[in-house]
Amino acid sequence: MQKITLNKTFPLLLAITTPFPNIQAEPIAVPNAGFEERETFDSFPESTDKYPQWRREFWRHFEISANGGPLRIWNPGAPGADETGQGALDVAFDGNAPEGKYVMLVRSRENDPSRKFEAVAQILTETFDSTKAYTLSAQVGRLPQPDQGGSPNYTPQWFGYKVQFVVGGTNIDGATFAGQVSEGIVLAEDDNSLEIPENEFVTSTVIYNPNPEDRIHDGQPLQIRLCALETPVNPEDDSLAGWVAFDDVRLQTGSFPGSPQTFQITQIEYSPTDNSLSLTWDSREGRNYSIVYSTDLIDWSGDLDDSISADAGESTTRIFPIGDIASPDGRIFFRVERTPN
Repeated sequence: MQKITLNKTFPLLLAITTPFPNIQAEPIAVPNAGFEERETFDSFPESTDKYPQWRREFWRHFEISANGGPLRIWNPGAPGADETGQGALDVAFDGNAPEGKYVMLVRSRENDPSRKFEAVAQILTETFDSTKAYTLSAQVGRLPQPDQGGSPNYTPQWFGYKVQFVVGGTNIDGATFAGQVSEGIVLAEDDNSLEIPENEFVTSTVIYNPNPEDRIHDGQPLQIRLCALETPVNPEDDSLAGWVAFDDVRLQTGSFPGSPQTFQITQIEYSPTDNSLSLTWDSREGRNYSIVYSTDLIDWSGDLDDSISADAGESTTRIFPIGDIASPDGRIFFRVERTPN
């Protein structure tokens, strides 16, 4: 955390750039978080992927009834593997999963014109508490081209991903394979904010901060969604479906904005002459950001600007008039958030 001592009107400004050291993170159990548990049937030899089964793997389709189809639990294999073993054809990520041996593949396809994504979802036994902070993370992988070590059995087309932190929802049982999760309210998400290189995994992190407005959801079960976005080219053409790989899903409470995966405020300067604040943060050209503030680290409804286009290069600087927004003891906290373009 950066802090700058100022005059009596604003004795302390704080930019959230690192986690609070006195906050202990508490992990929340996510069954089959690494997709290592999977059922085996005679019709699916070990050299192929497996459709998830709702009785065993816990993960289900989101809002569609499908007996397998767009969800696969898959061993990426190893280059040059024997024809009788996994990896003879279906190779990617140099044969390595981020955690264990298996990953989840989600194939986007046109199922709901209003939604534009396919997802694997799970409703947890843990319930939501609006006074807590939550951090959800998952490894997101992009398949390589066949001539770059990818499998000819999986399209390497890529239209992006989402990782969503959700409350509520209903489980609907399936047939042999994956059942269905229906409904739920998205409270926080990573909407395709990361550049995922081919044949690599990158950690996506979603942070939810305590919000009194969400107390209406207290006591509802938590839900996790891992989404593959639909093609923006021709939604009617299922052959344009893209694949996204996911692995190593983690959820915890007790973290605060400013963990290493969030946007960093790198410089903060106060000008008493005109009562203004200059903020500089890491950014990417073409993205939009908002600057929000809080006096208590709970209510982040105050904003200085909710639509800032990033500067060219790797950082953005803006100057804001701050008026009389500090708490009675002169404390105020700032945070950078990415907003949809």
